[in-house]
Amino acid sequence: MGLSKARQICTTAALAAVVSFWWTPAFAEVCDKFYPDWDGQDVTVFNEVAAFLTNWVGLAALLCLALGWTVLRLRALLWVGSLLGALLLLVVITSWGDAADQVIQSAIIEGCIHPQFNSIHLACGLVLTATGIFLALRQRRRVQSIGATRA
Repeated sequence: MGLSKARQICTTAALAAVVSFWWTPAFAEVCDKFYPDWDGQDVTVFNEVAAFLTNWVGLAALLCLALGWTVLRLRALLWVGSLLGALLLLVVITSWGDAADQVIQSAIIEGCIHPQFNSIHLACGLVLTATGIFLALRQRRRVQSIGATRA
């Protein structure tokens, strides 16, 4: 019985050695914390933008902007989308120093977070907020011009 136990230990050690030679980002546990469905490929700028905008706040902001501009023509919905974009922007600004965190550095090394993720998130938040403000002000100007032509 002692021999089979030794054989199991040796087999486990050999298997661990083989797996460590083929170490890839897919084996990393750090990336599971950020992106549970990560497929092991390096993250591109487009993937980082998509991940940033597909959280519940980003989706709500995009939905408010889309509905407010195309379907309902509601200025209030555009302002709500702008405020949600500003909320995302606030989250980015308050978490700016997190890039020095060891977990985030490990995720960058393993490829599941883009090295410039802070800048990408900041740009996305700014564009989302500015788009909502621009559309709301444009909608206001359009309403004023229609009112001026009817009077």
